[in-house]
Amino acid sequence: MKNSTLDTILSRRSIRKFRRKQVSRELIDQIVEAGQRAPTACGMQTYSFMLITDSGLRKEIYKLIGKQSCMEQAPTWIIVCADMARQLKLFDILGVKTEFGPLGKFIPTVVDAGLVAENMVLAAEALGLGSVFIGSVWNALKRIADLLGLPKNVLPLVLVCLGYPDESPPLRPRWPREAVLHENRYVMPSEKLMRDYYEKANKELREMRYFRKGINNWAEHWQAKFPPQETKTWEEDLRRDLKALGFMS
Repeated sequence: MKNSTLDTILSRRSIRKFRRKQVSRELIDQIVEAGQRAPTACGMQTYSFMLITDSGLRKEIYKLIGKQSCMEQAPTWIIVCADMARQLKLFDILGVKTEFGPLGKFIPTVVDAGLVAENMVLAAEALGLGSVFIGSVWNALKRIADLLGLPKNVLPLVLVCLGYPDESPPLRPRWPREAVLHENRYVMPSEKLMRDYYEKANKELREMRYFRKGINNWAEHWQAKFPPQETKTWEEDLRRDLKALGFMS
């Protein structure tokens, strides 16, 4: 049975080329409202949206996380934040006594903000827009937080770039259902299933020209993305930033 909502979900792809056309404030407001309709733990809504309209601020963010062409082309930037600060302030106003530690703040806020971000990109798709998540904000959490004036207990989670698509890329490969859907108990997929999927996915990605020059498969792609020492250093920096922002002890 045809279903327009499912069609939107199942056809959504990341867009990295955008037309030179501004997104209206009306559409931005609708996308934010769609984000707010996501499920939220205990009704706390532990998230905030940072709409970046200042070109100078964009340049400062480029300095911190690098400049991707899709970021340059996207007319609309929204940084979705995991935000426990507002809720803690409301607790204080209402006299609600509680004691959230770093982990108790981290898990519900990140889950809430992640659900919000997905709702936003699906809403954008339904409105004829394209989107792409920029996760490299995690490379400079504290510095971005300082740049945006975020108080303690607010974490910049992901940058959502929005705009009118100037490309129509194919759907990327996904694991077969039997590899990800477990009934009652977890079962690790067989090595044969993994290898078959990997080879099929690599073939499709090469046909899509997914890999950059010099990279021939996902293994090489992931190895280049996550070299051991750089990954270890990144994690150390991440722990430091999360601690400074109130999300790790």
